[in-house]
Amino acid sequence: MKTPIKNMMFPIAKKLFFFCMSMVFTAFLACSNEEAEPGLSSDEKEAASFESQDDYYFDDADDLATEAFMSEDVSGGKVATDTRLTGAVVLRTGTLLSGALKIDFGTGVTDARGNVRKGLILLEHVGQWNVEGASWTITFSGYSINGITIEGTRKVTVVSVTDLTTTHEVELIDGKITWPDGSVATRGCHHVRQRIHNGNHLLDRLIVYGTAQGTFRNGRGYSIEILEELVYDRSCSDSGVFIAVQGKKLVKHGARELTIDYGDGACDNIVTLTNKSGFTVRYEVSK
Repeated sequence: MKTPIKNMMFPIAKKLFFFCMSMVFTAFLACSNEEAEPGLSSDEKEAASFESQDDYYFDDADDLATEAFMSEDVSGGKVATDTRLTGAVVLRTGTLLSGALKIDFGTGVTDARGNVRKGLILLEHVGQWNVEGASWTITFSGYSINGITIEGTRKVTVVSVTDLTTTHEVELIDGKITWPDGSVATRGCHHVRQRIHNGNHLLDRLIVYGTAQGTFRNGRGYSIEILEELVYDRSCSDSGVFIAVQGKKLVKHGARELTIDYGDGACDNIVTLTNKSGFTVRYEVSK
């Protein structure tokens, strides 16, 4: 007796169904694996940019105040000052041992690189700038650079002094950056900073290590550890390089981890980014 066709079709259809499901599942796994392949997300690229920007805006203001403070030698005579201060009104009160410093950019001073600074950077100090144990506090009043407002308190303490190196301990409290579009980033840090300077006390190199934490412009929290000391070169900054030219830091935000490698000393704004999956790419950071 012949087997009914419909009875023969059932096992065939059943096998075909499972075969199709297997193919769909395999394709799904392939897509999932493809998506899981290590790659750099837009969030990670933004994290690299935001972190470098935060560093730049606070360190730039801090460096300006410190350069202005150091623009008087131990005898009270003037020495060469940072060209970024050209056009600003710098007012000192008190003595070299105790007093205050005000850098007033008024309604706008444009430096040689085209950066426009407005408002006040204020510094109050106890002790002479090149004496171990001296300290000063930097605050801001209506201060901005290129329309980006900077707020917070920088506390700086002189840890040690040699002929060409001054080591500072720097703490940033309640740091805040506000962009023209209203977005906000926050920052706090604890850094040790070595200023390598020439005979005129002008900065040649800046070496920084320590930790930082805060929130990016997108509201996500982050923490930072400097794995290899960061080196900033004045000759590079004069040519438009605003980031470190050497060193490495680890940025953690959420479940993500990102290592930023600043290179071997070349004057550029290029970094090498490596994410938690081990994916590595060169990336140009912009302000």
